[in-house]
Amino acid sequence: MKNVPFPPLRFVLRALALVAPVVTPFVTPFVMQPAMAADIPLYPSGPAEDSSFVRFVDGGSHPLDVTSAGSKARLTLDAANPASHFFPVAARKPVAGTLTAGGAHQDVSATVQPGEFVSIVSLDGAEKGARAQVVTVREKPDDFNALKASVGFYNLDARCTAPTLNVPGHGVVLLDGVAAGQGKRRQVNPVALSVQLACGGQPVGQPLSLGTLVAGQRYTVFLVPAGAQSRIFFANDAVSR
Repeated sequence: MKNVPFPPLRFVLRALALVAPVVTPFVTPFVMQPAMAADIPLYPSGPAEDSSFVRFVDGGSHPLDVTSAGSKARLTLDAANPASHFFPVAARKPVAGTLTAGGAHQDVSATVQPGEFVSIVSLDGAEKGARAQVVTVREKPDDFNALKASVGFYNLDARCTAPTLNVPGHGVVLLDGVAAGQGKRRQVNPVALSVQLACGGQPVGQPLSLGTLVAGQRYTVFLVPAGAQSRIFFANDAVSR
């Protein structure tokens, strides 16, 4: 049997282009709540090969309104829903908006690199009535494991010395050695998990239940200032579709 050569790649791509279905884009300009984020974009996304992601997090003591610059799309975050989904955005293009909490406004902007996941976290101002502090944490995930869950720890409170996440009752250190403004992550078995914050080796607050972790999913525990003390809360790192 004779070998039949493959046609040149450019002819294959041209043939595929002729038979590919036509897709009409649909843009919805308004977002009301984080629960709707899976269906309604806050920002336009870029080409699939340049996928980048951004989310907003309420780490303060007041509900947080996030308004997108340009489209004026809006979402509200609070203690019950402190973090939005990760929104796909165009890489290398500034994502701008306004954060409003407790009557104070703060303009924010971030440029996200290809493959990067960026969390924009709003914290209470250093003094009562002051504008919110905004901290940006960046990750480029490379640790996906379909059999494990991924738990991250973002340290956003410089007052907590040597912050540590422990597994209460087991004497196990889950995550430590995280500098202020940075994050760290590890893979764990998909089991029911609670964590205890410690600052300077001393427990702070009560243990936080993360529920039963799901294999292949990612979670983040946020350490933020809360008055004279520190507190932790967590979010599922879901991506808006």
